[in-house]
Amino acid sequence: MALTMGVALICSGLLGCQSSASTTSGLAWATLDSPQHAEGHSWHLNGAGQVTLVLSNPRSGEALCAVVQGPWKGGALDIPLVELAHEPEVVTSSTTHAHLLQAGAGLDRWVGCNSLNYLAKGPVLDHAEQHGVVDLAGDGGWNVERMESLAPGLVLASPAYELSTRGWPLVPITEYLEAHPLGRAEWMVPIAWMMGDSLAGAQAFAGVRDRYQSLVVETLDRERTPTVLMGSVADGVWHAPGQNTFVARWVEDAGGKYALTEKDQDSNVALGLEQVLEHARLCDLWMMVVYDPDSFTVSDLLVQDPKHQALLEATDEVWVCNTAKHDYFGSLVVQPELILEDLRSAMQWGLVGPHKTFESMSAP
Repeated sequence: MALTMGVALICSGLLGCQSSASTTSGLAWATLDSPQHAEGHSWHLNGAGQVTLVLSNPRSGEALCAVVQGPWKGGALDIPLVELAHEPEVVTSSTTHAHLLQAGAGLDRWVGCNSLNYLAKGPVLDHAEQHGVVDLAGDGGWNVERMESLAPGLVLASPAYELSTRGWPLVPITEYLEAHPLGRAEWMVPIAWMMGDSLAGAQAFAGVRDRYQSLVVETLDRERTPTVLMGSVADGVWHAPGQNTFVARWVEDAGGKYALTEKDQDSNVALGLEQVLEHARLCDLWMMVVYDPDSFTVSDLLVQDPKHQALLEATDEVWVCNTAKHDYFGSLVVQPELILEDLRSAMQWGLVGPHKTFESMSAP
């Protein structure tokens, strides 16, 4: 039933239907569906006519894993394979994965997570506490004894984990490498498919897409396009997302120009203070992402490095998203329109947006 529903949904028009050869890392399979915004997943028919989800690196296109519902029928395969049982129980390795799961298929079969301590207050954490989701944090990232006791049918994890060596059903989730905020959110669709509820995932994403796009098409009130750079600082080194990231697209969709032209492959672009100052002089707004249990002020920035005073003098406006108060890596991944709306408010009118995800840096 799950497999039949998957085929019907993919070709129903909710996701779109194509008939073309796969270009994913040389796999010569017919493509059933390519996502609207994501680059890291697609559905194909393998050589035996079996619906196959291929997960890949969104930036390099390298195929990382194939996933099927039921036993594999496609012959030899040169990438890892996960064969899903009916209605598998699932484990997550990231707060982001838990929110993508909730947004699409729901949390009914979520049994474990190795990042429970990082969940922000809200429905996902409430569910974990009320339903006894097992804390799987341990040496090397996982508590092996608890994991093997749970014996989940599906593990949503970063490709950095080498779980397949233990025979665990690792599925690499690469949403963080997507180049569009909607591309990240669209990962709720394949996760829902793997859980056996394609329709819920597709419908949930359609709502997110429509809300986001309704904000992009609004007429800008500002006469000029503001230049914006986002970033964070750690141990004296500034880190900024590259031009090929969802952060840059957020800025562009909010009516701005992203200041950084460099691209990154697997992580943010590292910048020395002098490089940061060069960019700051060309920027109208500097948007910082920080973590502070209280509030992040000018004095906090100067405590990190007194030379940051030059940054404040070079930039017209500095805005802050405090991830201790806003679930930037969790609920906001599946609600990218909230950040878009707040960015528009800051960039167009210099005002705090309705969701207050970004606020002007306060004086000490």
